[in-house]
Amino acid sequence: MALLSLLAVLATASPAPVTPRPQVMCPGVLRPALDVIVKNERGQVLSQFGWPVTDAGWLQVKKTGERYTVTINRRWYQPQTIPNIKVVQDDCGPAKPTRVVARLQPVPGAPVIREFRIVNVNSDNLMVVGYWPYFQRYTTFLDAPGSVNREVVWTSSRPDVATIDQIGLLRSVCNREPERTTITATLKADPTQVSSTVFGRGGGGMVCPRGAVDR
Repeated sequence: MALLSLLAVLATASPAPVTPRPQVMCPGVLRPALDVIVKNERGQVLSQFGWPVTDAGWLQVKKTGERYTVTINRRWYQPQTIPNIKVVQDDCGPAKPTRVVARLQPVPGAPVIREFRIVNVNSDNLMVVGYWPYFQRYTTFLDAPGSVNREVVWTSSRPDVATIDQIGLLRSVCNREPERTTITATLKADPTQVSSTVFGRGGGGMVCPRGAVDR
């Protein structure tokens, strides 16, 4: 009888409360699934970016389930495919970017110098701003073997707007009128390799101290 009474009590007992699963708050920004680093044959980084936050035409990514395949077809380099990349997922998608490093080899007959350009240019250089003085350091990127001299010659098309020295340090001139100049880098090892960018400064609200150019 005692056993029957116990079973009856258990049958009528309220079920244990179920703790609701806490609501997951996902970040408002997209977390890239892949952190792709592309290097040349000497280990120099050519590009680094998160996928899918990129639109590089020479990079293709295919997703199959939770696995990814990266295919690289960069100019002057042999194509490379990296298959079966596992990305750790959580309730919000990729838990963190999975690093993928590709080291490319030049195709036979590729030029010694594959790319030369000015890099790390402040995005407001095309805007006209009314303050002075303004300084900025310019640098270049050269995709070439280590034996190629990296020295460049810097020039400004209008020194009355801004000057630049031979280590790439730009200094603006105090102008009351908006003005622009073209900053050019020429590779000493091959003067046919040239890269340019536009710099603009000046404005009616600018105060030019004594001794500065007042235009």
